[in-house]
Formats: sequence, structure tokens, C-alpha cells
Amino acid sequence: MLFPHHTPQPARGFTLIELLVVISILGILSSIVLASIVGARESAKVVQAGLTQHALSTAVELYYLDIGFYPPDLPRGWDPGFMHPLPYNPDTDTHAAVDSVACDHCGGPGWEAIVQARWRGPYMESWPQYTPWGGKYDYNYWPAGATRGPCTVPPGIYVGVQGDYTNDNTIPITAEEKMILRGFDAEACLNGESQMLLHSL
Repeated sequence: MLFPHHTPQPARGFTLIELLVVISILGILSSIVLASIVGARESAKVVQAGLTQHALSTAVELYYLDIGFYPPDLPRGWDPGFMHPLPYNPDTDTHAAVDSVACDHCGGPGWEAIVQARWRGPYMESWPQYTPWGGKYDYNYWPAGATRGPCTVPPGIYVGVQGDYTNDNTIPITAEEKMILRGFDAEACLNGESQMLLHSL
């Protein structure tokens, strides 16, 4: 018995339209995944800044318990006295010259001698060289009525999450919004930096 011979059908390929649709879908999916990865990285950096805030809050309280007053306000990037008795710039490996830093709340001239006699630090493991965004931390003693640009800062001891010395590597606006939502930015103002409260005055 003979079986009828079937002619094989030619294999059907994808049309150009089908390929374009698949490529478009893959592009949309990859952009969604990429956006969520970037968002997760930004959230992790915000959490890291919050951990630094906690470490500095502890350091400022320990410093106060030993010394009797809070460190003076200093330029960006300087350790106010948590790793060394006198203000120290870890980037240049230099201490501030004695009597070169004014400190109205430190008991007047000669406050450096008081610090050197009472200091029992270091009060933290290491001074944070960089913010999670590559900028610098800025220890601040803000009295009543202090402002940062258009933003009012309540009186207190703060650490600013700011750009580097040339004001590059500032905190992105999306991260600053997250800092405000999490309560890390005490001024609650979008101005390219975040003032994290260490102690209210």
C-alpha cells in the first residue's frame, strides 16, 4: 500500500512587524527593570546617609559629655573633634591652628585647651570622608535664625550632606526628596543639600 507523499510546508519566519513588537516590549521591560535598580541604589544611599547621621549623633553627645560644650562650626569636610581633640581636616592631614577657630558657645578664647584636657575620644570609628554621592559632610552649629539659601534651619547641631569642595557631587533631587520623606533632612527644603539634625538646641 502506498502512502500519499506530503510536500513539506516552508518554515514560516517572523515578520518585520512581529520583530519590532518584540524588540519594543523588551525595551520597555528593560527600562522598567533599570529604573527599579536605580531607585533601589538611591534608596540604599539614603539609608547609608541615615546611618552616618546616627553615628555622628552618638559622637556629638559623647563629645558633649566629656567636654561640656559642642564642637565649633567648621568648613566642609572637617572633623570637628570626634577623631582628634582639635578640628582636623582628613583630606589635608592638618589640624586647625590653635585659637584660629572662633567658637562663641565654647566658653570663649582658650577653648582648645579645655578640649585637650577633657577629650577622651575618639568618639566614632572613622570620620566619613565622602557622602554616598561623593560629596562632603559638613558639621554645622546653627543658632536660631540660620538659613541655607531660601531654607530656614531650626537651631541645632547638624551635618550637611553637600557637594565636594568644588560643589560637584551634590545630592540628587530624587535622593533629597527621599531624605525629606524619611525625616533625615531637617530643613525639608529642596536646595541641593540635606541638613541632618544631630542635636536640637
